[in-house]
Amino acid sequence: MRFIALLLAAFLMLPAALRAAPATLQNLYINPAGKRLPEAVIFYSSANTCETCPETIDNLIAVLKQNYQGKLHAYLIDTARHPEFISAFKLKGPLNLVIIRISDGTAFGYRKLAAIQSINGSPAAFSRRITSFINNFLGF
Repeated sequence: MRFIALLLAAFLMLPAALRAAPATLQNLYINPAGKRLPEAVIFYSSANTCETCPETIDNLIAVLKQNYQGKLHAYLIDTARHPEFISAFKLKGPLNLVIIRISDGTAFGYRKLAAIQSINGSPAAFSRRITSFINNFLGF
């Protein structure tokens, strides 16, 4: 009985965002304190991969490094290991890019580019498409 009381006390000490039942942008994606830069999150599925996904991920990382180093933070997340993001961001297909707008350390909006493996053609065209998508949403 004492163990259950301790467990309940520990649960109640968690921030409300982590205890909340519904999946929302704020309780699934918490930007660490002090970060003010936008976030680029590449979501891929190791359970539902595609033939061109590894190359597309490499090309996307190259575009982000070349054009946005120091301007945004980028992450690579496997939805097979973190399925909670699928419904939160309405992800479809094996490869998605989500850009998250940050204000005062809080995520308050996002935009998604789905099926990016299908637009991976010429490096110049791919780079233009990705940078246009990011710049239009973030106002760069």
